[in-house]
Amino acid sequence: MTDAIHAAAALGFTAGADAYERSRPGYPPDAVEALVAALGLAPGRTVLELGAGTGKLTRLLVPSGARLLALEPVEAMRAKLREAAPAAELVDGTAESIGLPAASVDAVVVAQAFHWFDAIRALSEAHRVLRPGGRLALVFNRRDATVPWVRGLDDAIRRIAVGEPQVWDTAWRDMLDRTRLFGPWQRQRFRQVQRLSPEGVLDRVASVSYVAAASSEVRAGLLDEVRALLAADPLTAGATTIELPYDTEVLWAERASPEPGDVGFVVAVNANAGGVPKPPVAGSSFARLGPTNDAHTEPEPVHGGPDQAVCLYAQEAIERVRADGHRAFPGAYGENLTLLGIAWGQLAAGDRLVVGEGETAVELELTKHTAPCQTLAHWFVGRRIARISGKVHPEDARWYARVLREGEVRPGMPVRVVRG
Repeated sequence: MTDAIHAAAALGFTAGADAYERSRPGYPPDAVEALVAALGLAPGRTVLELGAGTGKLTRLLVPSGARLLALEPVEAMRAKLREAAPAAELVDGTAESIGLPAASVDAVVVAQAFHWFDAIRALSEAHRVLRPGGRLALVFNRRDATVPWVRGLDDAIRRIAVGEPQVWDTAWRDMLDRTRLFGPWQRQRFRQVQRLSPEGVLDRVASVSYVAAASSEVRAGLLDEVRALLAADPLTAGATTIELPYDTEVLWAERASPEPGDVGFVVAVNANAGGVPKPPVAGSSFARLGPTNDAHTEPEPVHGGPDQAVCLYAQEAIERVRADGHRAFPGAYGENLTLLGIAWGQLAAGDRLVVGEGETAVELELTKHTAPCQTLAHWFVGRRIARISGKVHPEDARWYARVLREGEVRPGMPVRVVRG
């Protein structure tokens, strides 16, 4: 995991930037209107677009009067963006490492790009740069595969995909449910039809990143297959203008912004078979020795055991550490629970955390700060792991806890501090 753009995206969008600008659809007016309303875009407001591409959405947000910031790491796409939306201010970085200070924008939007991102890192960064009450929106155009020739087109394109992230994947949607940095998510769907010549349809296919990045032989074979498809289907055979239908989906949610105190909630439950980072999961059963779907590459006495059963960290601490230039996001430092809304610097050994409500609530007791180890050093500038040491920065250190009462923990559950 790095801060670099996905290699397939960089290669494909560099090669296909011209075709992308020529052949990709924009977004229907009613979808743009709903987006502007959902994000509250107006003069005096600032919106950041991540993965802005050639500015297909950016140019449509100009009439809102909001200040537009656009981040696009692929230079070939960025050059098109400058031409299409000169009013937008370009921002350096990636979705996983945004070159802006905390709480500096009112809204963040991603159009046709979120599936390329490392979702948990991008969500954490969007949360960091948004002001309290700010909103994140995701926009997608998806071809309507209920139309037979469009389904055939999709099938032909998918056959040359080799594992790259796709709009139709469920992984990015699952991540929205596995984290509570934003929510609840609202959704609206809109309809649009793109009218293209047969050559325009071929250009549209050529604009797909992994088609543009494919060998000339593979790409030529795919385009020949699409030509044959268009020549054979009754809706497209002999047509000079072809209608390509799309569903446009707009999703948005508000930044979770609780005031730190004694009541917060679970942002993410993180677990894996060992090592870091630990990715967010749908939830876990917490037993005496910790999450049952988690393990350690260096077990007890280094990690694990009853007194080190659960590792906890705060999203607020993650964002403070990021402000110092280090890389941080939920699960990066191996914590099992990422929490939001807890006054982290006020915690002490012996304090209990009640996760959930009623008789099924899980109860944890803080035992000691988690000492940082060299396994984490690559996340820190100059390998300065002391940045999260309990001796140097107790307000930003992780905590170990023992499990006093077992049970299920899921993202979004309330967390209450009971002082020891």
